Amino acid sequence: MTPYERVILKSIELFTHFGIRMVTMDQIAEAAGMSKRTIYELFKDKDTLVKECIEVMYREHAQQVQEILSSATNIIEALYKLGQHGEKKKMTLNRLFFDDIRKLYPQLYDTMMQRTKPGVGSFSYRILKQGIEEGIFRSDINIEIVDTFMYVIMETFHNKDMFPEDTSDNDFIKNILVPYYLGISTDTGKKLIEEHVRLLYS
Repeated sequence: MTPYERVILKSIELFTHFGIRMVTMDQIAEAAGMSKRTIYELFKDKDTLVKECIEVMYREHAQQVQEILSSATNIIEALYKLGQHGEKKKMTLNRLFFDDIRKLYPQLYDTMMQRTKPGVGSFSYRILKQGIEEGIFRSDINIEIVDTFMYVIMETFHNKDMFPEDTSDNDFIKNILVPYYLGISTDTGKKLIEEHVRLLYS
């Protein structure tokens, strides 16, 4: 592992655990086992380091998503595995991490949000297109419209203030996502969804 990679790795660990604001360059240097001067030779300042960390995290996430999509036998299995992957990642991320990005790095936050926008090439668009090709989603749906609506649904998911305080992720999936996916699915797709819903709540 190169010094650059080690600093990035340790910085991501600290940022995602404690939030960005609370982590100092001294703490990063100690965690990486090198001097602060060496870190500043690799990164101009903390802001530059944060941006590099976000970019590395994005590339790793994109690679993990692609691996799940490639290894799954169908798109419903892929969605199930992606949900499990997301739950595991969520357990390692302090909410302060995202709050700090939004407050301290608004341009970086906007860039992150742009990457989740609907449209050809987006994750949700690819899911829908692949599902149609596999005969799981109905071929008569308008992908652009459904893709945009799915984006709105996920934005709602991340803004749970409008739901009762005790609303869990599983409540959201069971009462919003599953019924919608059933509505755009073929009979084959519905059977697969019902099978994976049983796995999810068993």
